[in-house]
Amino acid sequence: MNFIDYLFEFTKNSDNVLVFSRDGSLTYQKAWNGIIDVSEWLRKKIGSNNKIGILAENSPFFIQSYAGIIHSGNTAVVIDTKSTPNDIAQIISRCSIKAIFADEKFKSFFSGVNLISSLPEPESDSNISICSSLPVDECAVIIFTSGSTGVKKGVMLTHTNLISNTDSIIQYLNLDSNDRMMVVLPFFYCYGASLLHTHIRVGGSLVLDKSPFLGGALKGINEYNCTGFAGVPSTYLILTNKTPFLQMEFPTLHYFTQAGGHLAGSVVHQIARTFPEKRFFVMYGATEATARLSYLPPELLFEKPDSIGKGIPGVTLEVRDEDGKKVKPGAIGEIAAYGKNIMKGYLDDPEETRKVIRDRWYYTGDLATVDDDGFIYIVGRKGTFIKSAG
Repeated sequence: MNFIDYLFEFTKNSDNVLVFSRDGSLTYQKAWNGIIDVSEWLRKKIGSNNKIGILAENSPFFIQSYAGIIHSGNTAVVIDTKSTPNDIAQIISRCSIKAIFADEKFKSFFSGVNLISSLPEPESDSNISICSSLPVDECAVIIFTSGSTGVKKGVMLTHTNLISNTDSIIQYLNLDSNDRMMVVLPFFYCYGASLLHTHIRVGGSLVLDKSPFLGGALKGINEYNCTGFAGVPSTYLILTNKTPFLQMEFPTLHYFTQAGGHLAGSVVHQIARTFPEKRFFVMYGATEATARLSYLPPELLFEKPDSIGKGIPGVTLEVRDEDGKKVKPGAIGEIAAYGKNIMKGYLDDPEETRKVIRDRWYYTGDLATVDDDGFIYIVGRKGTFIKSAG
């Protein structure tokens, strides 16, 4: 199934609100109609099996453009909004991008490429409900990541990768149509994209916060009755040190999630003790794994401090030695993962792909150990690197 048809399988005709923002709301039905308009326009003007760029802030425009590209049978090349003009030019060249959907403010970054800064007008009354069948390994999305080496790689994610990881995350977070996420993470980031994917699939809703300060998002949680909040380590460090977060009450909030790097156990425990009735999920993932690889059940936060937990549903996670064998408790090895969420490979880079994917296992480059119960603890990287600003 096309990933976008999967996401909207039960909601394409719903009048429920998908997106809340200061700029207004967007229902599922309106979102779907916009997606179909983009999909039809691309099919007629550009065709399928091409790479189409998207450079935009979180917005209904991003959601409908992104989903429309994928639905049309093309590949969405998602570009970081903090990219330099030179980075963007390289991505356009490497991907032979035929067109790019971009916010108006990025217009000066482009030349010689078909730029779309508003959603195409519908050209007919037809309503395509199912995209033409696609091979299960067809690339749906390319996300460029510098990883730990500084060399940008295009991670190719298939429809199957996206469907598999979305299903897994929904399962362990136990999401349903009543869930509403306060979104402060960008959709061009795999963690941010996973918030979009999971909530659409279950018929939930998203609140898009455009405030440059996290204090605005905190107010929005209560204003919009949000049930979930997601952040990277820097998000929670700012919240605990620079805002009244720990003194506030959030009656409707059910859970927090954290991924994107190590957050000190002392901070995790501080938040968990301050909000004992809310679940705090420590998670681990990688763009090469679509988004998520493991999570630590909230009830084990104090019993297994600093652990990333075990593999999510559908993912086998092991710590292996140099011979590819599972290490014994206390020994150090490399985290390796197996599942339908593992990327197809790096764009036009079979050599780098072979380095990290061996016998269908993805070797993350993260060094870790396991305890007697099989819970995993990261201790370092195979190569040292600096991660700045989360």
